[in-house]
Amino acid sequence: MTKRFFVFIGFLFIGLLVFVAPLSTLGQAEEFYGAFPSWTDLKQSYLAKGDGVTDDTQSLQMALNNLGQGVFSPVLYLPKGVYRITKTLTMKARRCIAIIGEDPVNTIIKWDGAPGMQMLLLNGVAYSEYSRITWDGSSKALVAVAHEWDTRTGFANSGTRHADEIFRDLAVGLKSGANMDAEFSIRRCRFYNCSSVGISLQGWNALDWWIWDCYFEKCYSGVANNLPAFVAGNFHVYRSGFKNSTFFDISLGSSSFFSVRDNISYNSGGFLFANQFSNTSPITIQGNQVYNAKKVPMINLFTKGNCLLLDNTFIRPGPDTGNVYLLSMIDGYRTPPPYGTLIGNRFSSVTRALTTAGGRFFIKDNKYGIKKEPIPEPMPTPFAPRVDYSIFEVNNRMTSDQIQAVIDKAASVKKGLVHFAYGPYMITKTLKIPGGSPVVLYGDGLSSVFAWRGAQGEPVFRVDFPAMASFRNLYISAAGRADGILVLDNDQDGNCFYGEQLMLYAGVRSNLLVNGFSHTDFRFENLHHNYCKAGNSVQVIGTGNDHASLFRIFACVSVNNGNCYSVADKGRILVYDNWSEGLPRSPFVTLRGSGEFTLNGAVVASYTDPKSPLIDIDSFSGKVVFAQVDYNQTHKTFRFSNTAGTAELLNLGTLLASDSTLVFYDIHSPKSRFSLVNNRYNIGFGSYPLPEMGDTTVAFVERMLSTLRNTTVVASKFPPGHTHFTIDRVMIEGGVNNFRVERSEGKMDALR
Repeated sequence: MTKRFFVFIGFLFIGLLVFVAPLSTLGQAEEFYGAFPSWTDLKQSYLAKGDGVTDDTQSLQMALNNLGQGVFSPVLYLPKGVYRITKTLTMKARRCIAIIGEDPVNTIIKWDGAPGMQMLLLNGVAYSEYSRITWDGSSKALVAVAHEWDTRTGFANSGTRHADEIFRDLAVGLKSGANMDAEFSIRRCRFYNCSSVGISLQGWNALDWWIWDCYFEKCYSGVANNLPAFVAGNFHVYRSGFKNSTFFDISLGSSSFFSVRDNISYNSGGFLFANQFSNTSPITIQGNQVYNAKKVPMINLFTKGNCLLLDNTFIRPGPDTGNVYLLSMIDGYRTPPPYGTLIGNRFSSVTRALTTAGGRFFIKDNKYGIKKEPIPEPMPTPFAPRVDYSIFEVNNRMTSDQIQAVIDKAASVKKGLVHFAYGPYMITKTLKIPGGSPVVLYGDGLSSVFAWRGAQGEPVFRVDFPAMASFRNLYISAAGRADGILVLDNDQDGNCFYGEQLMLYAGVRSNLLVNGFSHTDFRFENLHHNYCKAGNSVQVIGTGNDHASLFRIFACVSVNNGNCYSVADKGRILVYDNWSEGLPRSPFVTLRGSGEFTLNGAVVASYTDPKSPLIDIDSFSGKVVFAQVDYNQTHKTFRFSNTAGTAELLNLGTLLASDSTLVFYDIHSPKSRFSLVNNRYNIGFGSYPLPEMGDTTVAFVERMLSTLRNTTVVASKFPPGHTHFTIDRVMIEGGVNNFRVERSEGKMDALR
């Protein structure tokens, strides 16, 4: 796969009987605030009518031309109305802007132009946000929103979010271009009647599209990288609902790694289709519920694998007749046949669950002939509700002391929100958030920028325990002299830390450091952690006992780190779905000391340097799992030289860029146990099996997979009265530690 270019912004000075199951039961809590005085109102500033009759194309285009340019606000606000457009809207060469509607149900951009056109074309628009708008194609438009970077204009369309939007009566809802349109967070969006596909990836560097809590109804297909054209792209689908797709809910063409977790499929043409010819594509299919009365395979995998199916439920009502299997895994290139792992799945079929053309399959703990009980029919996740807070306005003419006074005042009320209008803020003293206050700190489209000008070693923001604040839409530049955000908390049962689209760059010691927790729930989704060249990008230090909190990352990207992950003192990390590219002399993971590390779903690549291992495990005690990982680099090794430790290692369903197990694996661990199961290699055109090695018994493999099987992407529950710290769409760069969480009872000497 083509190596992508990653955008690092640097410091900015810018402007049957069925049960109906709302997917909201799985959704993460989120709120909407606004509009704010610093936002540009489309009707007031550009005289758009929004009456469904007037042509508002010119008003919208003028607003897009000015958005975030010079003195103009980076946030465009669309009051409720129907905005009729007749020509494609365009925007190019922007960063950190936002287009936000008043309400996704009654804020509508409606196409009334020629058939087969795009409604909005974005070229070189990075770190942008689009939310609370309905895109109505009138059954004529080709695409609602096309992200198509031409590689010459602005920046790659990276770091984007689409949330709480409706896409209806179109050929395609959201689309990537042929170049790099990567790291997209798609949340709580709904797609109706898309005649081709709801979300389409169309480029080799269209990577890391993370799709959460979305809903697809009566589309030809929901998510695909081979529709409307067979091209490429990498995506992951979580907690989403599919209903009555004409073809398959999810369709894969080119090989990469993919995951689909905790989704519901109801009466579609099929759930998952992979047409990947002779190559291997590590795919994880976990925790899904599929209900389908059609006499076709629910999952049709025309691929070599490696495929991991964990704890899914497949139900077909009616009698089991004919030669119809629920799962099909047959590759037309039959030499060699595909591989797969099936554990803990439930099938209504008694005998006809899986058909293959041979191959090596690890099958355990599956149940057949289960009761054909009703399966939940999906309903859309509710949009983030608008919540009224007491608003406290801040601007960048205020001193640090004046800002602190506003924060203190907002923290003293029951529901206080500090709004930071866009612009650069020179911070000379640590801004402190009192413990126990659920105050919200909210900025404008990542254009509220905090630049540290204070003393060496002090944090830009400090949150005292119990940490209950929320940080949203802020940019923090720590200049290599301070921690970006330091959070102190007391680690009580029920405490929760939640992060969504936290973007961390160029940490000196770490991008993210968590130290000393055993009772707190940590959950981070769509994490970016990059360019920590000298330290450990994500570092989790435990408590020295066997009860350390599991630090969970669901979807992330990590680029050019000296070392991406480390654990110490029995710290624990679980990572789902990580695209990683590294430096030539830096490993992806270095493990020393003690702890647990689990990775399920990844591409791991670095520039070629045979002297540096890709994975380096030495003098380590604990459990290490790599499942469905594409080690996408030649001339590298996986070094497990654990002469002083008692580690246990599992490599399951992985893919090597080497034709020999012994070339890639450097194993010298007399006191440790390891297992290599269902692994393959690709060289050029074709995928071939590698030999099994180590302890391949069912008991050992199942025990090693226990953390993975016991962890799903279903949302955490936040008990009232406990810590509930949220960091949502925040960028931090240049911190000693960009984001740091320390166990403390409130005494600063505990940190020294």
